[in-house]
Amino acid sequence: MPRYYIPKEYFKIVPKEKIDKYLEATDDEEFKTLLKLVWLTGARLTEIIELKYDNFTITRDGVIINIKAKKHGKVGYPSFSFEDPYVRDVLNFIEKRKEFDRIFRRGKRRYQQILLDLNKKIYGDNTKEYITFHYLRHSRITFLARKLGALPEELKGWTGHRSTAFEEYFAPRRVARFRGKIR
Repeated sequence: MPRYYIPKEYFKIVPKEKIDKYLEATDDEEFKTLLKLVWLTGARLTEIIELKYDNFTITRDGVIINIKAKKHGKVGYPSFSFEDPYVRDVLNFIEKRKEFDRIFRRGKRRYQQILLDLNKKIYGDNTKEYITFHYLRHSRITFLARKLGALPEELKGWTGHRSTAFEEYFAPRRVARFRGKIR
């Protein structure tokens, strides 16, 4: 699979409207659900791919997803609940897959290739408009920081980061760089 590198200074916040373009551009229900979950949770792609039906707890108000941070061992995502228009679609999809071992059947590279193909389909050669799964992760972390006023230490715990480099990178950008980029 061809890899494309986007320098860190170009990380951008991906608004919901942009995600909707990608959802409209494909008929693949599995990929649509994966994209929604990555955008909603801020989890790494590999953490989402390994989800099983048992990781979802359906409540009256929505769904609680238990995600374990794959990269840094014991530091991991807490159980959290979210309410969003995407939630109903996610719940319908996981209900169809509850008898399978894993909800998502493809590997990481295949999902990355699908996203790259959609980027090309939507934006052509304008690579500055392309998104990656990591952009979706940054978007969610920024949303948590801006909306909830979370401190970098809290964000590290929620997202499975350990290093102080995360705090040094994210703290100054939490306010200045992402102002007005996400609702």
